[in-house]
Amino acid sequence: MGSLNLVVPVVLWGREAPTHDICSVLLTRDVKTVVTGTRDGQICIWDFDPPSLKLTARCLLVGHTSSVQCLAQASLTPGSQYIISSSENGEMCTWDIRDGRCLEVFKSANVHSSMIAYQMLNVPDSRLFCVGNYPEILVYDPMTLEVLFSLSARIEPDWISAVHILRPPRRNDEVVLGLTTSGWVKVWTVSEREVRPGEAIYEHESKMIRSLNALSMVCCDYNQRTVLIVTQNDWQIYDAGDFSQLCKVSVPTGERWMGGDFLTADRVILWTDFGQAYIYKLPTNCIVESRAFHNKQHEGDQAFMYGIVKPQHLEHLVNAPAWQYIAIPVSSGAEKLLLRGDCEGQVMLWRLADVTDHQLVQIQQVQPFRCINFAPTVNHSLMKSWLAMNPSPVGVLDQLEGEKNPPRITASLFLPLQGRLACGREDGSIILVPATETIMLHLLHGKHHHYHNWAQPMVLRGHQGRVNCLLYPHGESNRYDMAHLVSGGIDFSISVWDMYTGNLVHRFVVQAGPIVQLLVPPPTCTPRIQNCICSVSEDHSVALMSIKERKLVLLASQHLYPIVTVKWRPQHDFLIVSCQDGSVYIWQMETGHLDRVLQGVQAEEVISACDEHSQGVSSTDAGLANPAVHLFRGLRHRNLAAIRHAAQRGIQQVLGEQNNQQDIHDHSKLRTCPLMVQGLRTHKQDANSHVLFFDIEALIVQLLSDEYALMSPGTLEANELIQSSQYQRMNVLTHPASPEGAKKIAEFFGKVKDKAGEMEKKMKEKDKHGILSKVKESAENVQTLIQSKVESVGIRPTSLTPDKEGNDGRVHISRHLDITAQTLQIGQVLMSLLHSWGLDTSLDTTCENILGLLKPRVPVSFGLLSKSGYMSLVMPTWHPVPHNQMPPINLPPELEEELPPEMVQLEHLTQVFTSRGHWEISSAMTTHHLLTLVSLANTLQDMNAATLIPEQERRRKNHMQSSKSSQGNNPQEVEFAQQQVVIKQGWSRLTALHTVLLPGQVAQSGSTSFTPPMVEILARRWQDRCQEVREAAQALLKTELSRMGAEGRKVLVEEWSAHLPSYTDPLPTTVPTYNNHHEAMQSPKPEHNSTKQQNSSSHNNQTVNNVGNGSHTIVSERPMEPHPHLDEEHEEEEPMDGESHRDVVAQSEGRRKQATAIILLGVIGAYHGQDSQEGFGLGQLAMQTSKALAYLLLAPVSSKMPGHTPLRRAAMDLIGRGFPVWEPYLDVAKVLLALLDLCADTDRLAPSMKYGLPLIPEADSCRTASNALTCIAEARPPAFITTMAREVARFNTLQQNAQSLQMNLHNSVLYRAKTEILRIMDYLIQHKRVFIMDLMVEVTDIVLHCVDPGHLKSRGLNEVFPAICGFPQVSHCPHTRRIATGAKNGSIAMYELRASKCQMIPAHQEPVTAVSFSPDGKYLTSYSMMESKLSFWQTSAGMFGLGTSQTKCTKSYSTIPVPEIVRMNPQRLPKLVWVSNRTVVLMMADGTEHRFNA
Repeated sequence: MGSLNLVVPVVLWGREAPTHDICSVLLTRDVKTVVTGTRDGQICIWDFDPPSLKLTARCLLVGHTSSVQCLAQASLTPGSQYIISSSENGEMCTWDIRDGRCLEVFKSANVHSSMIAYQMLNVPDSRLFCVGNYPEILVYDPMTLEVLFSLSARIEPDWISAVHILRPPRRNDEVVLGLTTSGWVKVWTVSEREVRPGEAIYEHESKMIRSLNALSMVCCDYNQRTVLIVTQNDWQIYDAGDFSQLCKVSVPTGERWMGGDFLTADRVILWTDFGQAYIYKLPTNCIVESRAFHNKQHEGDQAFMYGIVKPQHLEHLVNAPAWQYIAIPVSSGAEKLLLRGDCEGQVMLWRLADVTDHQLVQIQQVQPFRCINFAPTVNHSLMKSWLAMNPSPVGVLDQLEGEKNPPRITASLFLPLQGRLACGREDGSIILVPATETIMLHLLHGKHHHYHNWAQPMVLRGHQGRVNCLLYPHGESNRYDMAHLVSGGIDFSISVWDMYTGNLVHRFVVQAGPIVQLLVPPPTCTPRIQNCICSVSEDHSVALMSIKERKLVLLASQHLYPIVTVKWRPQHDFLIVSCQDGSVYIWQMETGHLDRVLQGVQAEEVISACDEHSQGVSSTDAGLANPAVHLFRGLRHRNLAAIRHAAQRGIQQVLGEQNNQQDIHDHSKLRTCPLMVQGLRTHKQDANSHVLFFDIEALIVQLLSDEYALMSPGTLEANELIQSSQYQRMNVLTHPASPEGAKKIAEFFGKVKDKAGEMEKKMKEKDKHGILSKVKESAENVQTLIQSKVESVGIRPTSLTPDKEGNDGRVHISRHLDITAQTLQIGQVLMSLLHSWGLDTSLDTTCENILGLLKPRVPVSFGLLSKSGYMSLVMPTWHPVPHNQMPPINLPPELEEELPPEMVQLEHLTQVFTSRGHWEISSAMTTHHLLTLVSLANTLQDMNAATLIPEQERRRKNHMQSSKSSQGNNPQEVEFAQQQVVIKQGWSRLTALHTVLLPGQVAQSGSTSFTPPMVEILARRWQDRCQEVREAAQALLKTELSRMGAEGRKVLVEEWSAHLPSYTDPLPTTVPTYNNHHEAMQSPKPEHNSTKQQNSSSHNNQTVNNVGNGSHTIVSERPMEPHPHLDEEHEEEEPMDGESHRDVVAQSEGRRKQATAIILLGVIGAYHGQDSQEGFGLGQLAMQTSKALAYLLLAPVSSKMPGHTPLRRAAMDLIGRGFPVWEPYLDVAKVLLALLDLCADTDRLAPSMKYGLPLIPEADSCRTASNALTCIAEARPPAFITTMAREVARFNTLQQNAQSLQMNLHNSVLYRAKTEILRIMDYLIQHKRVFIMDLMVEVTDIVLHCVDPGHLKSRGLNEVFPAICGFPQVSHCPHTRRIATGAKNGSIAMYELRASKCQMIPAHQEPVTAVSFSPDGKYLTSYSMMESKLSFWQTSAGMFGLGTSQTKCTKSYSTIPVPEIVRMNPQRLPKLVWVSNRTVVLMMADGTEHRFNA
């Protein structure tokens, strides 16, 4: 469900319609959708409205790399929205035609020529019967593309050319008829209930007939007795009983039959490659009801052709058209439809009216005889749709004026370092335009339409004719000059340009054909080759040219066939060229000699042995001529699923110092542009359309990187982005250190925290004359002054013609791109296109005037990326809101009168699209767009209230820099703070609209078909690596679950609980070692070795619920565990013995569904599980979900279940969020120890949860586990404290016997996680005082375990850990190094720090309210408010300090009873204060004092 990274595609289609060379067609059973596949690999989805006979192109599906040979519906049930496509290179895809998502991809070794969907008896799902260039019939599951079984032949096995399936009356099985290319008819009887998976079924009957290379075979549905077989030269009717030929008709001269079907029992229709169809009446011996049936055919009794189905203007077709006949049952009989798609892109539909026998007799009597001509009912094409649009769809160069018929764009290349788009054209010119400015010009309203020279192009002229390809070498490798742009043209030349000046650096003309591809050698080549570029020409040659030396290095020109692939072997200095005939030429790059030529198996081995990272070049006939291949490979090579992280300048260094020089940030790639522009052509002769890919995570990362770089460490800490001071304060207490050392460390971190502010203050003190501040202010205002000057200049049209004064109008590109400004522009474009304009008028005003958003000019053509990088692109000809449901236009009357009618109509369509149509396209698109809007809005809100207005954003950043050292509240500070509040409110309102209010607002606008977000996509992004996207997904999922109500959640639980895995008890008995430590704490209940082995084996061979209909259990030697990688682009595992790759893919998909089910049910349980209606009461579902979550947390780290994955993080997070629901079924000790193990390095790894930049997996898991522990401790403080106290007691016991047990406790979890435990205890003391008071002894045990005893040698507990000293039940005596703690049961715990012992003293009958040591440490006073008793205690040691010390009560006093209302308030408890060594004062809450003497 989408790639790992969140990407939003937007299409600029251009003025010309894409070529649509149709080779396969499909009309769905509901007659509402037409699907057309092309020879270039695209699939177009058309909406068809039968009442109005209107055909509208809805979306284009891009993914196949070769011709789409056949199409089929995945299911014959009403309402089915899935289709299957198969291409000539074996690619099979399952598509959702509602939104164009690719659900499943499979590369088969078999090429299918025909696919038939059939609903078998007693089988809930349809089956796909496929035939092609292989000697069997393969039966697929259409949703998983898994081969269920095959139909094979024992006698004369051969390729099956035609197939038909029927179910005879009064039988419970299916009969499959197959016809081989050699003319053998095969009959199989199939019942899936009796078929084993993967089993081959052999034919029951065979017969040889006179029909070679048949194209189709159809059995008559009306009688199941006659069979129509069509070959290229004739069609024949056979008796299905004995397959005897009844009649035969030849094809008309000059044509070839392509297929046919039965109109009725005695009428057939046949179509030809000429683009027309013929209707025949069968002779009497072919009619079952006739007495002459099966008799010998008489000479006068021949098939009678009485009708011709053809278009009104019959044109010569270069390629044969595609046909489909379909009969739709209606109340009056059947609606007969014939569909045709041709190479011109035309889609025609005929309604075939019935001709009665009486009418047929009348036709025969008319002389001369004239056939009935059936005219098409519908005739439409993409070209007609484009011509009907006024104005035409926008293109990237539409701003160029003075060109009535602009040349086509033939090559496109996006230059992210310059922020420009290079477009090569048919006339040989190359246009370079600013990408974001051009997009804003075409898609958005705004002031930029009035700016002088906005989106001004640079023109490079040098080619004589079409520019075929462009290359920016520096974008491939940094070893090339940043200024060089390389172009190849149809004039055989390769030009090297200086982009910044527009000059031609050098021109190579070394090949004798048009240049079709440019590429760069790998970086491991020799230094000379590294300075070269490689070109492929249509003359079958490959050239290496040195840009540095400006000369030819190698010309490989002895290839006899077109080039398929160019690969490299740098270690042997070889250039390897593979040709279309299978031959491989090996060239020496340095010398230019042909080393050898290989054929056959050797050639294949050499190609497969080449470096897998070398870039491939497709052939001119197959790949280079097919732009869809370039688009597809461009997506894959650029790896849009990988996140782009920015290198953090100041923040990275600061965090490195504080975090033991460990970089916690995930740098998957260097800093790149969040926008990628890719050219799209469906045919090599087409003009380029352009697809804009907005990478949301890269955009967020760049925005936050620039923001954090402006912050000092103190500002980061103040904004709660990092928690270094808190963690370091806790970390110091857990390590041995003298008081002086601790003081020095604290001072050091204080200096680090404020060093930036101090440095700036010193600089200002040294700058007595204010020179630096003046220079700084001047530099900050230069860009603002330039911008204001630009705005003050009038409008001047952009033109490509030279000026009259002789100036050539050349534009110079700046060498230093303002990346921050470009990032803001990209964010402005994306947010403006996605915002729901028109739903909230006041919010729209805020967005325009304060936040910097711009209203769209046209309805936006969005795209959707799905599995394997396959993509669907919305057509500009389609609008999601039907014309009859359009609300009235909302334009000022004067503006409506001023604008032309077509512009008024365009504005009307845009308003409806942005308000409601945008959210009616599909659920998947709604999900991605809401994630984008919410995550970006939250990012900008967190950036100290940033806006998308460039001038305002510059002022904000200048203010941040200037306010680092300024103090006081001056008027400017107050005004700035007020502005920030307004901006934050604006972003908050925008977030609330798209998170909570959107369904209701869209419904109020008149929509009844709002498509809600898909919960499974949101669940898979519950722990997305980008923090902002993660929070957006969590907010949207929680809102959607609340919106659907209890009934909707119940349906969701029933749907996904079938995929929930069930785990046998017990869970792993040892805590997994995520951080590669040698040992971990063992279970509190030790088990025998045999028991451990048994438990381990039980987990490795667990039973998993069937992910299908639950009718049986999956039995496999491969353990079925939830897939650790929630994204569908992750590389799958290697097949085990006896497994096929298809089995692994199907099993991985099942595991991925299991992972989604765990997260989804975990979220429902965490937030709605305490409601008994949800099914998460004390029942099976809650136990099953909790055990699945616990298994993900506790499962040992392995190759199939890595230690730090989004799935494990989701389990940690959901255990924390829903701990009250899962607690009865969890081993709390194991869970806490596992989370603590992950948090052991929190002090040096994890920033706060508000920190937005992506982290490395270890740091992310560390942060998530720390947050989960906080949630658990807050939800169930007693459970956390008592569990940790038991583990501490057990640790102390092991510590006493560590030497005899030969254990290294320094690697145990409780030792390494002291800092995290202490942090949580500090949190509980501050927020959960009531629970702490009830468990004071346990809390003291935990705190003393974490705090190193060295800190308490000379300092009091109130200095070391002051939080716990806020309770009167705790007292520390530094002289005697003792700590006393009063317990709820009336006892006093006396801790001897010198001897590391604890003694429990039975002191009172009721809870101890307060304890206190005398200043000299000789006496201890205890007071119980409930008992109204105060006691003095004295500790006596043995003789000479030997023996056990004893604590005895020396005096006891009765005190005044305390009122009940005071007892109920834990904040107003009495306290004990010593005024001398023998006198203590009991201070009551009302201020009264009572003195007592020891």
